[in-house]
Amino acid sequence: MTFKKSLTIIGLNMAKAKKAAPKKAAAKKAAPKKAVAKKAAPKKAVAKKAAPKKAVAKKKVVAKKAAPKKVVAKKAAPKVPKLKAASKPMTKGEIVDVLAGRLGTTKKVATQFLEDLVTLAHLNAKKGFTIPGLGKISTATRKARKGRNPQTGAAIKIPAKKVVKFKVAKAAQDAVFPPKK
Repeated sequence: MTFKKSLTIIGLNMAKAKKAAPKKAAAKKAAPKKAVAKKAAPKKAVAKKAAPKKAVAKKKVVAKKAAPKKVVAKKAAPKVPKLKAASKPMTKGEIVDVLAGRLGTTKKVATQFLEDLVTLAHLNAKKGFTIPGLGKISTATRKARKGRNPQTGAAIKIPAKKVVKFKVAKAAQDAVFPPKK
């Protein structure tokens, strides 16, 4: 709550108290009966409960008129993050942050690029999709074979099925584990 709003509320409450004070004095002088004074007290309590609603309405009107203009500061050039190995597996958000920083784009554009690359790989996996320097996604058919149930040891037949394979590129293999000389 701002200082101006609190002063407005205090001012409204003081004005109501001044208006209510003469009524109490008039009620005591004019009506010496105690029963009448007791009935008037609950009505004043109800009026006090309704009063804050009016104060809230005035607050909103005052706040809309006094909207300050914000000064927009010029943004400095974004820092380009260095490419380095992470101590734990990177999340999608971390990958997007690095891509956005390195390419000088927004995170939204970097996210869209990453999602489009994955979708493109999925759509073309049957024909073979290669990401240069990383690897190749392809499909293969596994033949039917015999296997064993590990709990019972009973022989079972495993049916043939199609699977997606990923073969790591030599450049990626050498970058992660350099060959010995």
